[in-house]
Amino acid sequence: MLEKRIIPVLLIQNKKLVKSVKFSNYNYLGDPINAVKIFSTKTVNELVIIDIEASKKDYIDKDYLYKVADECFIPLTYSGGIKNLKEMEEIYKIGFEKISIDSIIFKDKFFLKEAVKEFGSSSIVVSLTVKKNFLGNYKLYNYLERKNRKEDLTNFIMFIQDMEPGEIFLNNVSYDGMMNGYDKPLIEKIAPKIQVPFSVCGGAGEINDAIDILSYKEVTGAAAGSIFVYSSKNKGIMINYSQNKNE
Repeated sequence: MLEKRIIPVLLIQNKKLVKSVKFSNYNYLGDPINAVKIFSTKTVNELVIIDIEASKKDYIDKDYLYKVADECFIPLTYSGGIKNLKEMEEIYKIGFEKISIDSIIFKDKFFLKEAVKEFGSSSIVVSLTVKKNFLGNYKLYNYLERKNRKEDLTNFIMFIQDMEPGEIFLNNVSYDGMMNGYDKPLIEKIAPKIQVPFSVCGGAGEINDAIDILSYKEVTGAAAGSIFVYSSKNKGIMINYSQNKNE
């Protein structure tokens, strides 16, 4: 049986730790490296670092990623602005165990296959972002272009899965930062079709939400941002981590 994981997600914007609501309205929280230090002392399964400016700027600040990795003693996943295999190799050498790719799969649908062949499945995550359209239907969403995609969500998942990534990470724009719980109907629709490790992100308002969503047999990772950087739904800033329902 695959290990069930609760995964903090940290958003970095211009070397600042931020938290979004529906991928906008970014709230400044402090120094990312201080947050990494805190999580590194906790019993965290892994930590996901997303640089939300890397794709926009067409630049990955590897010197800063080195500083982040140097302060972290738990498994790290990086996401943001990946364009080629050379960049991936450099980030692995910095100390990140896994790399999540997203926008590049819309430009080059066979990049994933090349990456898996070069680095192996276990070190590669595919991040699929979804958002409801005006009809209430979920569509793939390209953060860089800020628009929904035309590809069918289920068919695209099957296409991606055939290239054997180590994990699929489903991020939900419509639930991001809302803290009202994960989108269970969507997860129930998608999860049975996924045959690789499957993590979900978007909507957790308390640790119980993460624990409960892991009760789905197909879901191996409950990722979240708000519950690890806010003290409550009132959004007082407090970097924290607990896997206990009673804490």
